[in-house]
Amino acid sequence: MVRRGKRVAKAARSQQMYGVTGRSAAQRVTLALLNECSLAVAWWLLTGGVVEAGGWMGRSWAAGNPVRSLAIGAALTIYFLRVLATVFVFLRRGVSWAEVFTIAPWVLVLNVVLAAAGGTNAAAPGATAMAGAALFVAGSWVNSFAEYQRHAWKRREENRGKLYTEGLFRLTRHPNYLGDLTLFTGLSLMTGRWFTGAIPVVMLCGFVFANVPALDGHLAEHYGEAFREYARRTRKLIPFVY
Repeated sequence: MVRRGKRVAKAARSQQMYGVTGRSAAQRVTLALLNECSLAVAWWLLTGGVVEAGGWMGRSWAAGNPVRSLAIGAALTIYFLRVLATVFVFLRRGVSWAEVFTIAPWVLVLNVVLAAAGGTNAAAPGATAMAGAALFVAGSWVNSFAEYQRHAWKRREENRGKLYTEGLFRLTRHPNYLGDLTLFTGLSLMTGRWFTGAIPVVMLCGFVFANVPALDGHLAEHYGEAFREYARRTRKLIPFVY
C-alpha cells in the first residue's frame, strides 16, 4: 500500500508539471518577464553593478575583465532567447504556475551567481574560458536542435499523438537536459571561478533524482508500451553512459 501510495503521489506530481493542457498564455508571459528581469540583473552586475552590490554586503568588489563580462552577458542573453523560443514555439503542452515559480527563481540564481562570479574576475579569459565558450555553444545547439527536430516532426498530421524517438532523441531520452548540463558547465568555466562548478553538479542531481524520473513517469503513462520499449534501448541522459 505504501509503495502504491508513492507511485500515485509521483504520478500526481508529474501530471501537475507535465500534463497541463491549454494555452497557459499568462503563465508563459509571466515566466518570460521574470526571466527578462533576472537577465537585466545579470547585465547590471556585469557592467559594474558588482561594485555596488559588494558594498551592500561589506565587500570590496572590483569590476572584472570587460571581455569576460561581455562574453558571459552575451551567453546569458542567448540562453534567455532560447528559453523564449522553447516556451512560445516548441513547447506544445501547457505550463503550470508551479513550473513558472520553480523555473524563474532557479534562473535568477543562475544569472546572479554566474554574473557576480565572472563580473569580479579581473583575469583575462584564457584557454579555460575558450573551452567553456565551446561547451556553451555545443550545449545550446544540442538543446535547441533537439527541440526543433521534435517540433517539426510533431507538426506533421500523421505524427500527432505519437512518441518522438528520432534525431538526437535516438541517443538520449532527454537531449534538452543534456544540452543544459553541457552549456552551464561551459558557462561555469567561462567565469573562471571554481565554485561555480557547483551549478552543473546541482543541475545533474536535479535531473537524475527529480526531472528525469518525473518526466519518464509522465511519458510512460501517456505513451504506454511505446515509451517502455524506447526506454529499454535508449539511455536516460548521457549517451552510452546513463
